[in-house]
Amino acid sequence: MDGLSTGTGSHCITGNIKVTATSTNFKINYNQPRDQLAVTDFSVEMLQANSDLMKRLVDGPNPVTGSWSIYSSLCLPANPLAAKNVKTVQVLTHGDTLSSSYWDIAPGYSYVDAATAAGYATFSYDRLGVGRSEHPDPIQTAQAPLHLEITHALVAMLRNGQIGQRKFSNFVGVGHSAGSTIIQGVTTKYPKDFDAIILTGTSTVPTYVPLAMAAFNWQIAREGSPKFRGLPNGYLTQANSIGIQSAFFHYPNFDPKILEATVRDKETNSIGELLTIGTIVAPSPAFTGPVDVVLGENDLVFCGGNCAMPVDQAAAVQSLFYPNAAAGSRHYLAAGAGHSINAHFSAKAAWAHQLDFLKFNGL
Repeated sequence: MDGLSTGTGSHCITGNIKVTATSTNFKINYNQPRDQLAVTDFSVEMLQANSDLMKRLVDGPNPVTGSWSIYSSLCLPANPLAAKNVKTVQVLTHGDTLSSSYWDIAPGYSYVDAATAAGYATFSYDRLGVGRSEHPDPIQTAQAPLHLEITHALVAMLRNGQIGQRKFSNFVGVGHSAGSTIIQGVTTKYPKDFDAIILTGTSTVPTYVPLAMAAFNWQIAREGSPKFRGLPNGYLTQANSIGIQSAFFHYPNFDPKILEATVRDKETNSIGELLTIGTIVAPSPAFTGPVDVVLGENDLVFCGGNCAMPVDQAAAVQSLFYPNAAAGSRHYLAAGAGHSINAHFSAKAAWAHQLDFLKFNGL
């Protein structure tokens, strides 16, 4: 279906596509939680000191093969001539409890529009188990290794002109939070998929992630919103707006209406992903393209609220994960922003940095 982005600056082709992938998932020795009491106990066990929950529950390999319906949006400049000349597509992968709408929140808060105005195409999608994409078993199927393989498969489809009947010369992986983790996983396993990557809302320090998990106050998704009716109990969501603000926003550097939109559009996270997301994180020495790392200055999730302490956390990512990244690599702290950079007043400055990074590297 053809349409426009929220800010009307982009022409977008949207709809569900079938994606086939094979993944080495993990066997998880955990059944669907019976009720909210069980979910709360699961959350507490994950957060407790010296928790061995993952060690107890995550077992050996569990190969998974299938085809799943993935909602996607390929956006180009609204001007037909500008659209015709686009050579580079940015593959946008959202974070947990968000959807592809994170990249196109509202007029003035659309990274999609900023990118297409600069001459790029964007390809965003709802990850498996999220939004308008298919919702398979949330424990055995919707795991991080399969997210990685689906992203790789989508890049291959774009490269072959199977989406929107367009072919592109250059591919940029752009992630946010867990989406950045998935992009990292792709560069480790498939280092030739992307010519450059932009990782936002991530760092080398997982120490503070439990703060966000506690703020989320995990709730069975189908009990938290009518839009999740019918989903298995292994799909979770944040319980209220207070937790979303605490984890994702930094007051007063955002418009309350954008917080309201984020609460309205909140999405699911699967227990399978929660237990496996750490398994795809590893250094990517074979990736030699340029790397840009962008963090909100006051990101609670990955910096405990101060990304300049004890050192610039954005700068630390390249040295640990990308030792052979190109010389054009950069890093940036978005002034006054919390975890959800795109939802803050300083988003446009962060986007300008990201787009300049790409231009500087000839993309």
